[in-house]
Amino acid sequence: MDNLEKLRNLKHLKMPNFHLDGFQKSIKENIFLEFFLKKSRVVLTPNYHYYLTGYAEEEEILKVEALTKEKELFKKIKEFIIYNLAIYSALIETNSYYIENNQNSIICRFVPQNQSNNHFELKVYTIHPDELPENYKDKIYLGRDFVNLNSLHRNYLGLNSIVHSLVEQIKKLEKRLMNFIPREIFSEIQSEYLEEIKELLEEFVELSSEITENYPEDISKKTLSENQLIEINKIFRNLKHILMDIDETISELDEKLIQYMLNQANKYVIKFKKDITNYIHYILIKVNGRISDSLNHIHI
Repeated sequence: MDNLEKLRNLKHLKMPNFHLDGFQKSIKENIFLEFFLKKSRVVLTPNYHYYLTGYAEEEEILKVEALTKEKELFKKIKEFIIYNLAIYSALIETNSYYIENNQNSIICRFVPQNQSNNHFELKVYTIHPDELPENYKDKIYLGRDFVNLNSLHRNYLGLNSIVHSLVEQIKKLEKRLMNFIPREIFSEIQSEYLEEIKELLEEFVELSSEITENYPEDISKKTLSENQLIEINKIFRNLKHILMDIDETISELDEKLIQYMLNQANKYVIKFKKDITNYIHYILIKVNGRISDSLNHIHI
């Protein structure tokens, strides 16, 4: 509940003029907001109603009911979400098929990051609105993004957040697979797939540092020469190639777990693969594409 209260800070964040296309506008209108309570979560609907995923204390319910009346705040939250997803993520583009099939409806869960008051991980799901709330557990995971309530700008185009998330997610994935895979099979999975993924991630972290240690936080024509932008674009392209290698290894791991019929373990692999796919598309579309267009003075 405290995390929801923190979003009041968005009232002080000036949103830029941002023209939404029809798809983005429809998503903004159909966002469900999800927040943690002490023992469950609350989901706020586009029509300013709510439902709970489990038990909630009476005090929490009263606060939720009061917040549902603050329509201007929720409009600001939704503008903040769609701006971040459109500018610093390819999550919407990558998953447009699933989103459109669910009437452009998404659920955005705010997860606090590193005990920070202002940084959140935004986990995004989709589900047909007619399936809520009864079939809430059937929602489809689309990916994650990283937002800062104090700023719309992302240093190094959000690269630090991607690096940190990937390092943390592979640790979590390994622990989860250890819990759901028999020991004799896990040893094979770890040596043939997880170790390779971790080695590739080490390459990704090392290559990322070439940008974060040698260039200013603002990657743009305002701070960098054309030659510098060309070099950064090359590094990002190579980062994308490492992610593609990781994606290939994850696909092989996916097939192996299907052979062993380890569906519970495999669902975590599929989520990790979704994140990797989103980052590949983000670099391809939003980083390489924009830098190349900027260098060639292409403005459609």
